[in-house]
Amino acid sequence: MCRRLPLCLLLCIVAALFSTTVAIAAAPLRALIVTTQGVYHNYQEQTWILVHRISEHANVRFDVSLAELDRWKSADYAQGYDVLIYNFCLADSTDSALIANMRRQTEQLGVPAVVVHCSLHSFRDTPLWWPMLGLHTKAHAPLGAMTMTKSEPHPITQGMPQDWTLAADELYINLSFEGKPLLTSLGADGKDHVTAWLSYPGGTPVFGTTLGHSTDTINDPFYQLMLARALLYVTGNLREDGTPRVGMDGSSDGMDVIERLSAPQGITFLGEEGHDCAFRELAVAAAPCYIGCIFNPFQWNAETRACKKSCEADLPKTDELIRRCTESPQ
Repeated sequence: MCRRLPLCLLLCIVAALFSTTVAIAAAPLRALIVTTQGVYHNYQEQTWILVHRISEHANVRFDVSLAELDRWKSADYAQGYDVLIYNFCLADSTDSALIANMRRQTEQLGVPAVVVHCSLHSFRDTPLWWPMLGLHTKAHAPLGAMTMTKSEPHPITQGMPQDWTLAADELYINLSFEGKPLLTSLGADGKDHVTAWLSYPGGTPVFGTTLGHSTDTINDPFYQLMLARALLYVTGNLREDGTPRVGMDGSSDGMDVIERLSAPQGITFLGEEGHDCAFRELAVAAAPCYIGCIFNPFQWNAETRACKKSCEADLPKTDELIRRCTESPQ
């Protein structure tokens, strides 16, 4: 029995604080990555890189939901997770029931989200998806170097360069924007286009970025840091100085940070081989039409560009490319 009450009390307080810190550190955030098989993006590679690099900056473990459209359409798949990470491409889909249930997870169930690249161009032929994201965009500039400029100080971009250049990515052309800009990039039209931002649909924070097309971007340390901080910020675990709250620091000890991958029976990532197959299929399909568009090889004018654009209507759809390159990869 402790005879000196103040000393006992002090020891109890220290023990309680220590146990609380350990408990926080032992309870990582739970994130669900919502992704697809990948035709224009190698989502298998992107997923592996991002989960390991993000976890170096944030205490988080991941489940991956691969192409589970029925689940996304009918279930409350966000339940049990602290944050959703959308990194998928469903550009041709117009499924209003799917969109409504995906929006429900954040706007009604209150689960914050981090939304990456082609997720912004998904459902692009409907007006139903973008209000949750804060940015309306349907097209992008050609792949190339891009310089980002910070809009104003924010914990997510704290310590990042004022002007940050990516070697190869796509500038998504802004049509409408409703949110708080964090990064912008100057387009060929002379306008600044938002490339990273925050929005609050239904009062729940959503971080969005149009960046993330190329492996160069996915491997960029500032890009990885930005996504990790965004994850921490939307879950309320980022301090004003850009550092994680107590217990939310990441680790680089090489642990397996993906706890579960779920997918419909027979569905897998395309992977590098399937990804290459899809591009070969596209090249074979497009080449005759593109060649017919070259009226004068020294003059690429509006007529030539319009002709090439019309060729895209005859390209194989994403589902068909996936079928060809998973049943018999070439």
